[in-house]
Amino acid sequence: MFNIDLSKYRIVDLSYEVVPPGSEDRPFVIERGFLADMAYKYDVTKTHSHVGTHVETPAHFFDGGKDVVDLPLTTFFGRGILLDIDNVGEIPAITAEIAEKAIGDIIKDGDIVIPRNSDQDSLKGKKAKPYLTPESAKWLKDHNIKMLGIDNNVGLSKDIPTGRELHAILMGAGIPIIEWLDNLDQLKKREFFVMALPFKVRTMDSSWARVIAIEDI
Repeated sequence: MFNIDLSKYRIVDLSYEVVPPGSEDRPFVIERGFLADMAYKYDVTKTHSHVGTHVETPAHFFDGGKDVVDLPLTTFFGRGILLDIDNVGEIPAITAEIAEKAIGDIIKDGDIVIPRNSDQDSLKGKKAKPYLTPESAKWLKDHNIKMLGIDNNVGLSKDIPTGRELHAILMGAGIPIIEWLDNLDQLKKREFFVMALPFKVRTMDSSWARVIAIEDI
């Protein structure tokens, strides 16, 4: 019988906790109702596809792009590697050179890359937070990653135009992006198994996900 010895691993929940009613730009307003047998149900009355931890697919950026149903299920789990940024510097751009220095020795085809901001001054607001660039997005694409994940301490770009360029590079290659991760500070390893299974729904550009990392002890 198939069995996993959980005493050999630690599980880290990388999902952001959504608390109703959410916020003005990230609403999750619900009201309690009843099913026909008078058991409770909750009616979601106001939310959108980018609330909480979510997986953005090419449908987010391209008309007719693939959604979570179109992409293979294997897209959403696999080996994760940590791109740790511990010193933001004066220019907080995460360049291809920084990515190469951080993970160039371990990155492989099909990896899921998760940048983490470990710069304490940046986390405390004394510096700008680091951000990815179109250049680093191309580096990731050229290394054949299958998914990118970020939390709110790392930016996808410095502005809207470069953000669109970054999305075009990654999503043009069919690479989804996990946004609004949490608890990245709890990761202890450079390499781990990560799973980000999105809610299976057709046509939406993005879908909510529960994301976990599994590390060797």
